Amino acid sequence: MIKNLVPSLMSNKDLSNFLKKIEQLNQIAELIKNNPSKKFSLSKCKNHDEVIKLTTQWGFDIGKRWGEY
Repeated sequence: MIKNLVPSLMSNKDLSNFLKKIEQLNQIAELIKNNPSKKFSLSKCKNHDEVIKLTTQWGFDIGKRWGEY
């Protein structure tokens, strides 16, 4: 079976969600820079799922990849 080798373009909705995720990642970076206890909590995470669970508790939504929204 031959697959289509032409990549599909990111939709405007996916682009918007991707940019929101970047903004939230920047906010998390700023948060842990200014809060040693949150940085320590993040450093204890053993995998991606634990990071997502922790940052969700902090009010962030960074678990989805573009195209999954």
